[in-house]
Amino acid sequence: MTKHKLLLVDGNSVAFRAFFALHNSLERFKNRNGLHTNAIYAFHNMFENVMQKEQPTHVLVAFDAGKTTFRTEMYAEYKGGRSKTPGEFKEQMPYIRELLTGLGVKYYELPNYEADDIIGTLAEKANKDEFDVVVLSGDRDLTQLASKEIKVDITVKGVSDIESYTPEHVAEKYDGLTPKQIIDMKGLAGDASDNIPGVTKIGEKTAIKLLKQYGSVEGIYEHIDEMKQSKMKENLINDKDQAFLSKELATINTQAPVEISIDSLKYEGKDLDKLVPFYKEMEFKQFLSKLAIVEEETPMTDILFEVVHEFHEDMFTTDMALYVEMMGDNYHTEDIVGVAWGTKEKIYVTNDLAIFENESFHSWLADPTRLKKVYDAKRTYVALNRYTTKTKGIDFDVLLGAYLLDTNEKSTDIEGIAAHYGYHEVQSDEAVYGKGARKGLPE
Repeated sequence: MTKHKLLLVDGNSVAFRAFFALHNSLERFKNRNGLHTNAIYAFHNMFENVMQKEQPTHVLVAFDAGKTTFRTEMYAEYKGGRSKTPGEFKEQMPYIRELLTGLGVKYYELPNYEADDIIGTLAEKANKDEFDVVVLSGDRDLTQLASKEIKVDITVKGVSDIESYTPEHVAEKYDGLTPKQIIDMKGLAGDASDNIPGVTKIGEKTAIKLLKQYGSVEGIYEHIDEMKQSKMKENLINDKDQAFLSKELATINTQAPVEISIDSLKYEGKDLDKLVPFYKEMEFKQFLSKLAIVEEETPMTDILFEVVHEFHEDMFTTDMALYVEMMGDNYHTEDIVGVAWGTKEKIYVTNDLAIFENESFHSWLADPTRLKKVYDAKRTYVALNRYTTKTKGIDFDVLLGAYLLDTNEKSTDIEGIAAHYGYHEVQSDEAVYGKGARKGLPE
């Protein structure tokens, strides 16, 4: 009989590793709304790598439900002293859950327990005659679960560097210890990352030596009277309660009240109806292209363009776009070569500078109640003020809006901004006017 495979992922730990895997690219990974996406992107890569490698039949991603757990009730300083979680990481966590929904993967959290306890409970609950279990985490605490049927993969560095813990690997790495003795090792040596105290002055090497001789924390204290007098023995006696507390803190609860069945974790594949819009929102073009989805392009609404040389009052209404064209960048001195204004249905265009003498145009510009949307308000104000009256009623500036959404957006040409937001039909100034000696107005 072919066995099933259950993949259990430590969501918080892997997401945190993912965030720092691409931390140097933090400002490069943003979507158009200014959301950082580096953790989402790297988490996706890590997750897809392990899915491809393991080909699981059942999958769950477990998350911590909060900072308060049964361990903090036992020891208030548990996980204390950790540096503050970066805001750029926290803002991405809800979207990692959304990504998992699109990937067709269930996630789960349990108040008062950690993701480790969810994983440990399900790993132990799985029928070993039917399931092999793979655990993925960035936290070595979970290596205590390793057994003949449970492999624990720990992310070491980057996206794809994984260290697999089996009983054999644990024995090799920790000089003959079993996975369960890792708990005893932490009881003695503590764990700085979780602020587990351990016994004063006992490090990992000394802990391993004691465990090889006495088997467990309990075994050490059963034979404490037989030990020769030393500072280590004195510390063991003084810190006995601390040693047992540390072991308890380090022990994964494999009997947590998890209300999710293993059968419900069967992996049925990606939910493209959710995944495709998510990729688009995050601007993950590489992931979209791998889906090889051919989408029907939505035809653009035809806009009526009218070149005009006569100007009437009914051409100038409210809530219109306004654009002033100049050939050079210095809007304090450059000549205006054209003006365009209109709505999404109709655009009026003129290169007739008599427009600046027209009373209807003049009163429209000066009217603060007739709202106008522009590209680069400062440029528009300065240029028009040289030719006609002060412009009033500008209520939106596309260039300023683009900067506020993404301060790394350096485009000043409207074509660059348009392309950033998925509008690729707008040509650059260079494409329209040429450059250098050949630069000029087209016929």
